[in-house]
Amino acid sequence: MAKAPYYESRFIRANAPDAARAVWLRETLLLPEAGDGSADVWVMVFDPSGHRALKRSYPVESSDFGYQDWTAQIATTSLDDSAACGTVPDARWDITITPGGQDPVRLLTEGGYQRRFPAAKTLVRHPLARFDGHLEAAGLAVDLDAWTGSVNHNWGTRHTPAYAFGQVCGFDDAPDSTLEIVTARAGVASVLLPGVTLFVLRHAGVEFAVRTLIGSLQSHGRYAPFTWTFGARVGERMIEGEISTEPADVIGLSYSDTHGGTKYCYNSAVARCRIQLAGKAFGRDELVSRRVMFEILTDERLDAVPLLA
Repeated sequence: MAKAPYYESRFIRANAPDAARAVWLRETLLLPEAGDGSADVWVMVFDPSGHRALKRSYPVESSDFGYQDWTAQIATTSLDDSAACGTVPDARWDITITPGGQDPVRLLTEGGYQRRFPAAKTLVRHPLARFDGHLEAAGLAVDLDAWTGSVNHNWGTRHTPAYAFGQVCGFDDAPDSTLEIVTARAGVASVLLPGVTLFVLRHAGVEFAVRTLIGSLQSHGRYAPFTWTFGARVGERMIEGEISTEPADVIGLSYSDTHGGTKYCYNSAVARCRIQLAGKAFGRDELVSRRVMFEILTDERLDAVPLLA
């Protein structure tokens, strides 16, 4: 078991082929600097009939996070590379995961994962996976039949103070292309540092990425609820894009941090992305997706989005 302060999140997200519905399931571990820790199960469903979200908390002792075999168990729920299963009050699910065979997506260099800074790390284990099965949450039943999404792992000593995070698991006319992007503001004491934009785009058999602070001098990102513009020019390659959503398609959540504070997470799994590419590797191309995860983490409570969990 890791030592406090520490948090860990293992999650899957998947979108229906019609882009109108999505699910987001998380198994999280929180070990704060002071007080009791918790193991939390989160279930979120985006649906035209109304979005649902619930959180069920359990003692840390009821959890078992494996690392060599990458398994997570909390109470009567489990998550690994091949399945997500569970039963909690007001929800149950049995989902099969079929990884697509792509390499994991790393937003940091190998050195970045080993160093203490940044305090929060993220890894996409399977950026293009298939999901099949059934989920029920808060009175809504959802059948997953060849839904597309990802298997993800986040961990660290504390949450990043403020960020926008985006993930595309297949574009409309380029189903094998993926994007992982973040504009993050780290903190020193109580001071927020300027935003840094890192990303990994895989398209047309080519990976275009910015993973370092030095590399981020060639990238930019600016966001507000709920529009985010970003871009980068590295050598002969260029990307410019926007991710956006409507407040009605956002679920609000409150996160406890390891130092005792509270962060507010505003997440849409049915956001939109449009990017333009240029360079020898890509020619000139435009990619569009309506099945995008767009998340903002902030200290500020937003009146336009109610907190569902």
